[in-house]
Amino acid sequence: MAKEESDYHPAGRPLTGRMVLAILAAFFGVMLAVNFIFASYAVKTFSGLDSDNPYDSGLAYNKEIEAARAQAALGWTVDLTRTQEAGGSQVTVTVKDKAGQPVAGLDAALHFYFPATRKLDRQVVAAAVAEGVYSGAAALAPGRWDVEVDLSRDGQRLFRSRNPLIVE
Repeated sequence: MAKEESDYHPAGRPLTGRMVLAILAAFFGVMLAVNFIFASYAVKTFSGLDSDNPYDSGLAYNKEIEAARAQAALGWTVDLTRTQEAGGSQVTVTVKDKAGQPVAGLDAALHFYFPATRKLDRQVVAAAVAEGVYSGAAALAPGRWDVEVDLSRDGQRLFRSRNPLIVE
């Protein structure tokens, strides 16, 4: 039998079992290292908590339900408007009762929550600018915000609502 001639001549080192083992170990080592780095950054940048005291918030849940029922019985309507000014976002809250009359004499607070991080959250006391109209300003970064409006009288909260706000 004659030997067949070929143009193919392998160059370089041959692929051995040890080389395949080293390639697989390097691949999985890099993958584990990257996963470890990403997991550590995720834990450091977001605690996973929505509240400072989740246990206490859970215990106060029934009080929150009762406050929501009392708020619904008031029949108030609250409208928010936002205007952009040099100092930041000016948020105006208009409060009307069941009959459509302005509700005066309230203490208003605006809590601006940035959903991605608590580091940007702001709290502003809104001043009465007219009967039933309260306004406050905050320097807000562009993005989606949640605005929580707290209306109280004599230290007792009467109304709370959470509303989305887009800052461009």
